[in-house]
Amino acid sequence: MQCHYCDKTRDLRPYGPRGAMVCFGCAMSTPERKAETSRNFGVQLEAAGPVACIDGSHVGPYPAEHATHPTKDTKQ
Repeated sequence: MQCHYCDKTRDLRPYGPRGAMVCFGCAMSTPERKAETSRNFGVQLEAAGPVACIDGSHVGPYPAEHATHPTKDTKQ
């Protein structure tokens, strides 16, 4: 998978046109792209519900009920 606008393949987020994956540099490169990124992030955040998890993964915000938390047994 690569950025919708350039050849980067790392640190992509689904905030481009129609949810296309974009890198931060391209997402913030013009006022129009920055506005689109902000709008798309807001749509995904709203869809996640009242309590969302934003963990730095490529999937964007998601409902906290789907978040995984380490338990006593899995902590190292």
